[in-house]
Amino acid sequence: MSCLGASAARPTRPQILVACAIVAVTFGILAWNAAQYHWLQSYDAYASWQYKNVVTDEHRLPTESETDVWHNPPLFFAVAGQIERVAKSAGMTTPEHAVQFLSVLCVLGVVVLSGLIARELFPARPWTWIAALAVAAITPVLARAGVLYHPEPLATLLATAGLFVVVRALARGELGWKIGLVAGILLSLANLTRTWALATVGAAIVGLLLRAALRHDRRALVTAGVVVGIVAAITGPWFVYKAVEHGNPLAYSRPNPEQWRERGRPAAFWIGLSIDELFTRPYQPAFRNHLVPVLYADWWGDYWRTYRVPSELHETPDVLPSEHSRPLVRQVWLGLWISAAALVGLVVLSIRAVRRRDEALATLLLSLGLLAVSYAGFLWRYPKQDGDNIKALYVLNAVPVVAVAAGYVLERIARESVLLLLGVVFATLLVALASFAFLVLPQA
Repeated sequence: MSCLGASAARPTRPQILVACAIVAVTFGILAWNAAQYHWLQSYDAYASWQYKNVVTDEHRLPTESETDVWHNPPLFFAVAGQIERVAKSAGMTTPEHAVQFLSVLCVLGVVVLSGLIARELFPARPWTWIAALAVAAITPVLARAGVLYHPEPLATLLATAGLFVVVRALARGELGWKIGLVAGILLSLANLTRTWALATVGAAIVGLLLRAALRHDRRALVTAGVVVGIVAAITGPWFVYKAVEHGNPLAYSRPNPEQWRERGRPAAFWIGLSIDELFTRPYQPAFRNHLVPVLYADWWGDYWRTYRVPSELHETPDVLPSEHSRPLVRQVWLGLWISAAALVGLVVLSIRAVRRRDEALATLLLSLGLLAVSYAGFLWRYPKQDGDNIKALYVLNAVPVVAVAAGYVLERIARESVLLLLGVVFATLLVALASFAFLVLPQA
């Protein structure tokens, strides 16, 4: 039986206090980090700045010769340009720094929405949403995104907000054209920021169609139709433009041709685990071009050495000094606890979604599945020799799903007995404290 028609119970005072504490601490850390991190250290920061200048000053899209990130949709760069204008008017000497605080707010929004999605899906389990909130807050790749001059945090917030609208509507049975309009606008804006959000659009549409097929609910068809229409109307021109100007609606920048294989990847790329190096040297160039260990090390630590590692050590030596390697090693070990909970949660929730014909839960899980498929397709189609396009940041939309899955399992274990409750709280606090020690940047 689905949670159809159920609404989340009003949170209790202890739950509100815990949630507020998590959000307040998270905001404090994000704001502090954004103040310490130089905007030019962000991925593709200078290329993003060039794109922003063209959009803001010349009111057009850049050519391939003007920036290496021409393949990205324009929304973030247009927003960044306006933020910088306001910041400059306010007297900021580095207006680009203000854009990093947009990322802070976006990441904080993703944390909150992760908890709200869990609350809608499991109204009878009032502590699951707190657990999901906590898991999202201590996820290193999400916290690291909060310091960036980059479109990914904004795209993730918009995609997660659109996903929340659809999941909530399916869970409560409140469907119709108004829901389709809101979800369609949010998902369209997400896709005008980063194309990874297409996976979320696909999940939302499939979830709504499942509802229509399983329950003969015409309102779900109406909602799906409106979402499709809105997304096509708002994002269609961008994909048409790329198809005309660059020969492919999903064209991707390849500025150095010698850096790219023609197509495909060797088997080791997909199945290589490099367990020995993953837990002893979890940073480049170890196990480079091995998808799973690179993603895991970058999700829980900083595989590409861009966060806490000094700039002079970003590329060399192959083995970092212990003061910089120890925190990264600690992170990949600590990540096992939450990762195991998330994997078990994904399996359990997939079974639950099928058995109960729960379209809301299926939509959430589908968003992760379609993201994984699209990311694998991207890596196969654009095989960079140095593996530089294997970044956990590119699958940031997975954070809410992982947080909900892990939160569900942690809550289920904790409710079995007081002893298990204390164990779960202690283990999670241990991960949180160690992660915060890694995530809080030193004063610049």
